Amino acid sequence: MNKYSGRQNSGDRWGNLPRSLVAALFAILVSFLVAPASAGALPFNTAREPLFPDNTDVRKALRRVVLAPSDEAIRVGSQVFVQNADGRHVKFEVRANATSFYLLFINEAAGRFPLFSQGSYIIKRNRKDGAFVQAKVFIQTNPDFFVRMFPAGDHTTMDLYLAGERVYSGVPVARAFPDVLFLPFSDVMEMTSGIVSWGALFPPEDLSLYEPVRKMVSTLRPALSTLPDAEDGAMDEEGRLVFIESLVLQKNQVGFNCSGFAKWVADSIYQPATGNYLTIDELKEKQLGTRGHRYSRRREDERDPYFGLDWSRNIATAFLRVEYPGADIGPEAADVRSVPFSRYVEDVGFKISELDRILYLLAVREPGNFYIGSVNKEFGSDPPLRQHVHVVVLFPFFKADGTFEVSVMERNVETSVKSLEDRYPGDDIHLVRVRAEDACVPPVIEYSR
Repeated sequence: MNKYSGRQNSGDRWGNLPRSLVAALFAILVSFLVAPASAGALPFNTAREPLFPDNTDVRKALRRVVLAPSDEAIRVGSQVFVQNADGRHVKFEVRANATSFYLLFINEAAGRFPLFSQGSYIIKRNRKDGAFVQAKVFIQTNPDFFVRMFPAGDHTTMDLYLAGERVYSGVPVARAFPDVLFLPFSDVMEMTSGIVSWGALFPPEDLSLYEPVRKMVSTLRPALSTLPDAEDGAMDEEGRLVFIESLVLQKNQVGFNCSGFAKWVADSIYQPATGNYLTIDELKEKQLGTRGHRYSRRREDERDPYFGLDWSRNIATAFLRVEYPGADIGPEAADVRSVPFSRYVEDVGFKISELDRILYLLAVREPGNFYIGSVNKEFGSDPPLRQHVHVVVLFPFFKADGTFEVSVMERNVETSVKSLEDRYPGDDIHLVRVRAEDACVPPVIEYSR
C-alpha cells in the first residue's frame, strides 16, 4: 500500500489508497500544471530560451510529493514532464541512501538530463524524520557552479559557489525554506540582489558576442598537432623559425617553445589585420620601468626573471597600438588587474587555483576576449627566484547553448585549466587581454629559407 500525504495546512489527506489509484491521482494532479513528455506533449518553444531555465511549474505541481512523509516520497517513480509555460522538458526523480533522500528536478540539456544542468534543483531531506536539509540549484550546466539554500527558522540562507569555490556565504532569503522551494529562482535572485551581484554572474543574452573566440578555437585547434616543438623557438617577422635569444635560423631541431607558440597564435590575427607578423625584438623588450625590484634587476642578464611577463604584455599592447594608432599605450595597458573575489599581485597576477573562476567572470564581463597568461613560480636554486617561467593562451567563452568552456593552448597542445592547476599548485598566473577576431589565419611554418 502507498500513501501520499500533504502537510496539515493543505487541508486534506490522501489516506491509505491502493498504489494504482494513488498513481492515477498523482498523474491528474500533475496534469494541471505540466504535461508528461509523450507523442501528444506540447512542443518546445521556438522562441529563444530564457537566460536562466526554470522548472517552477513542475516543482509546484509536485508540491505534495516534495512535502510528503519520507516513506511516501521515496516510493514515487521517475517521470519526464513538459512544462506548459515554456515547453521545457524536466525529469523528476527520487534517490535515497541510508540517511537521506533527494528529490531531483533535472532540466534537459542537449537532449539529455545531466544532474547538473542549469536550473536543476536537488532537494535533500533527512530520511528518518523528513526534515529539509538543503536545496542545491545549478546556475550553469557545470557541477561546480551552484547555490545551496538552507532552512534557517522563518527564513532561508544561501551560499553561492563559482568554479567550486564559495564566494557568498549565509546570504539571507526572506522566505521560509519550504516556500522558497516553489518560487521561480528569479524571485530568489531578486530577494538577494542587494547582496549578490547577479548581473556579473551570467553572460549577456547575445551569445554571438563570443563567436570570434569560438571561431579562433575551432580554427587553431586542428593545426596544433602539425606544429613542431623546440626550446627557445619562434617565428620571426618574415615567417622563419629562429631562436628567440639569438635570432639565428633553426636548422636541426625546429619549432616553438611556449612563448613562440603564443606569438604564433597572436600572428594568426595580427597578420590579417596589418599584413605583418609581430617582431621578436619588440616582444623581447624588457619593460624595466614597470616591473622588477633591486634584487631581481641584478639577475636580469643571467636569469631574465620577467621574460614571460614582458613577452605577453608586449604582444597585447601591440594589438592596442593597432586599434588606437597614435595613442600613448603603456606596457601595462592590457593587464587584467581586477576580478571579483580574487586578489591581484603587482607583476605576479592571480592564484592559478582561482583561474577557472577568474576566466568565467572575465568571459561574462568581457565577451570576445582571449588571454595570454604568464606563469609565475619560484624557480632555480642558486638563488631561488620567483620567475615568469611559462606562457599559455586561454580562450574562455560561452557556447551557443549557453554552457561555459575554456580552451587552454600551450606549445602545440590543447590542455585544460585543471592541467595548469595540477602542474603549478600554489603558483600564480599573470593575464593580459587580447580582442579575438573572426579573421584568424594560422601562419604556415617555413622550416628553412
